[in-house]
Formats: sequence, structure tokens, C-alpha cells
Amino acid sequence: MTHDCDIIVFGGGIAGLFTAARLRSEGYDVLLAEKDALGGVQTLASQGMIHGGQKYTLQGKVTAAATTAAAMPERWEACFKGTGELDLSAVKMLSESQVMFPAGSFLANLFSRLTVFAAAKAVNGKTRKLPRGAFPPVLKHGPVYEMQECVLDVKSLIAALAESLKGRIFKGAAKDFSTDGHVTIGAKTFHAKTILFTAGAGNEAALKQLGIAEQRTQRRPLRQIMVRPMQHALYGHGITGEPKPRMTITSHPDGAGNYVWYLGGNVAERGSKVPEEEAISFAKKEMHAVFPDMDWDNKEWASYAVDRAEALSDGTHLAAGPCLQEYGQVLVAWPTKLTFAPLLADLVLDRLKENNITPASAATPPDLPEAAMGSYPWEVATWIKP
Repeated sequence: MTHDCDIIVFGGGIAGLFTAARLRSEGYDVLLAEKDALGGVQTLASQGMIHGGQKYTLQGKVTAAATTAAAMPERWEACFKGTGELDLSAVKMLSESQVMFPAGSFLANLFSRLTVFAAAKAVNGKTRKLPRGAFPPVLKHGPVYEMQECVLDVKSLIAALAESLKGRIFKGAAKDFSTDGHVTIGAKTFHAKTILFTAGAGNEAALKQLGIAEQRTQRRPLRQIMVRPMQHALYGHGITGEPKPRMTITSHPDGAGNYVWYLGGNVAERGSKVPEEEAISFAKKEMHAVFPDMDWDNKEWASYAVDRAEALSDGTHLAAGPCLQEYGQVLVAWPTKLTFAPLLADLVLDRLKENNITPASAATPPDLPEAAMGSYPWEVATWIKP
């Protein structure tokens, strides 16, 4: 027996969940399959930041990625209020805003003050300089700029999207599929008007099965660093005169009244090139340098290595938005950033309309096992005290 539906989405990270939820809200008969756990490899390893473009202006100019991202916070905010394209009012916020703070030498910080924030202001007029009394507790020196860009509890986002797809999310992978829309999951056969792969690194296997010889994907390795216990929360970017943040920090409750600081930016990129011990040692030195008044010797440290799988680019610029590749009735997609998930849904909806694929009456979902929620890196980390 073949089960017919409009769309089958493979990949239970933010790309697949958001797009599937949008398609469902537009009346399409949608199924989503995730081979491991919801949140995938990349989504739960992200820092949960909804960027508005400021972090992409560190070259002192407004880039294409910055321009694309500028409209995203407002669009997400509408969803969080329950008035946007999806009702995500159940999503929890870790912070309603982020900050940019100096994390380098006097000259580097002067450069930042004169160029970076001017560009950031051009992208989003809501950026404001904080008075000293409003600095986060751990920041002693300014200038500190606040950006109206929230930080999400990513699990609550996954749960909200999964709720809108209740009964239509399954654990399973595409055993084999064809460009005419036929696919096998487990022991069941399906036919879909469109098969959509949003599986990150799993997209590489899909392209291989399609017989695509030329390279269409790339990996960007990162090693996120974690440190605990931290008394205060901090959400934002420590910047110098360089094109990338020296460190990006989000804070996550540890269940004991303190926080885990989750470190990205240059700390994560540098850490991807060396063994874990060396990566943690470098991160510890960086934190000593930027926060010299804090005791970093009595902390526990851990790391999480992840390959950010993306569509192939020229390597010189961050992709300005999501990417969609088409092979018959198969679409292969990347959002590139959590921020850009709504834009990916737009691309898919537009492509369906171009292909004259309209919603059909929803069929009874097949009997397949459900996919469970994944874990945050700090929930499964091996902690050390160097």
C-alpha cells in the first residue's frame, strides 16, 4: 500500500519544522520524518539568537546578510505574539535583547565605536547605547550597545512547532527515493507531490542518492565551549576591530540557580581547528583577558564539536539567505541560520505555487514511531576542571 500526501519533509531541525508548520498552516498535507531526535545536530547546538543583522556589520559596512537579517526580528516577534504566520506564543525567551560590548584593546574598541555601531545602526535603528547603570552585571567597561534581538529557549521553539504538526512527525529516514516523489520510510511506501530535504549534513546523502556528482554542500566546523557555574547571565557579542566577534555568549539555566555560559564566535571557530584540551585552554585565556575580574580557575569546562552543514558558497561571504535546490519533485534546502527559517518557508511555498502544487485533503497519517526531543550540548557534555 502506498500512502499519498502533498509534502514529506526529511529533517527535524529548525529548517524542517518551521517549513513543515508553515506548509501545514497553508493547508498542505504534510509529514515530517527525523532519523534521530527533534532539534537535530545543528538546531539544539545553536545559541538561539534571532539576529537582526548587527553581527554581520563588523566589517564596518552593511552586507547582504545584514540586510536580509534586518527584517527577521520583527517577523519572529509577530509569531511570538501569536499574530504572525505561525502561532509561537508558547515559546520561552531567555532574553528579550542582546548586547555588543568591547572585548579588545583601546584602539580596537575605538575602531568598533566609530564604524561597527554606525553600520549596526544603519541596519536596525532600534540599536541603542546603554547608560552605565544599565550594563549587564559582568560588564565593567563601555560602550555597551543593546540590540532588540531576542534569545530563545530553543527546546520550547521545537516543542511549539512540533505541537502544530502533532501526529505528523515520525522517526525514520528515507531508505530510497526518486525524483518522481516515491520514497520508502521503514517498511512503508509513500508518494508525495514534493519531497523536501532539510536534513543538514543528511542532505549530502540525499544528493549522493540523486546521483549529483558535483559538490553542492560544504561543512563549517565549530567547537562551542561551555563553562559553569556562572552567577550572572550574559547574552551578546564581545567585539574588537576584527570582522567577527571575539566571542558570542548566551546563558542557560543549570538547574541549580546558576548558568552555563555557551561560547561561540571566534572562540568556537578557533576551537574547531585544535584538540578539545587546547580549545578549552584557549577559551579560558580569552575569558581571563576579557573578564579579568572573574575567577576562571574554579570553573568546569566542556566543548561540543559540530559541523554546520550548508549549501556551497564561494567561502568569502556569509550566505545572504536560505538556499533551495530542485531535482524533479525533490527539493534540497538549507536555512543557513535559525534566523532565516521563515525565509526558507517562503522559498518552498513560492516553489510549490510555481509548480502548481496545491493543497489536497489531508489523509490519515501512517502508523510510524514518533520522533522525540533531542538534548542540549550541556545536558550531555563531559565536564572537566582544567
